[in-house]
Amino acid sequence: MGPQEHRVERRLAAIFAADVAGYARLMSQDEVGTLRSLTAYREIMDRLIAEHGGRIANTAGDSVLAEFPSAVDAVQCAAAVQEALAQANQDTPEERRIQFRIGVHVGDVMVRGGDLLGDGVNIAARLENLAEPGRVYISDATHMYVRRSPTLGFDDLGPQKIKNFDEPVRVYRVAASPSPSTGLAQAASPAKVLPFLTSRPLLCCRSRT
Repeated sequence: MGPQEHRVERRLAAIFAADVAGYARLMSQDEVGTLRSLTAYREIMDRLIAEHGGRIANTAGDSVLAEFPSAVDAVQCAAAVQEALAQANQDTPEERRIQFRIGVHVGDVMVRGGDLLGDGVNIAARLENLAEPGRVYISDATHMYVRRSPTLGFDDLGPQKIKNFDEPVRVYRVAASPSPSTGLAQAASPAKVLPFLTSRPLLCCRSRT
């Protein structure tokens, strides 16, 4: 193992955590079909993460962990993913739909060998666990950067107890999502952003009318 693999870097990032709701049940019902659909949906998710400037760090089975240098990018990406997957699910019976839960948190992370570690990652994963299938939950720390977004709305769910953390975390549910064209095509336009580490223009979408 080389020295680079031992090296631990700390940085501030927006952490995007996603997993499939009811994955074990879906696998028990139709293993081959579930894996085929998961592969197709992951292609959609991975493309949108890349388009919004994210980097996929850890994957395991049905879960995905990614980091973004901008909170706005991370939440816009999460909303676009849910919109795109909702479109992909339209013709699938409800009991066989693959639906992701997504949590986004802004915090300090440790990076080792490309993997993300630390409390910031754990909080994002706990938010994902709280989320309903097909929804995006974000922390108060994330909401501070994205609350003025013209394309997103938020439901304040109040302080929530997070497992293994002494202090509760105020949680918001993303209440609006980009237009359907954004999830399935590359329709985007520059917009003013609220970055915390970068001033790179955000690819954002028109709100639904």
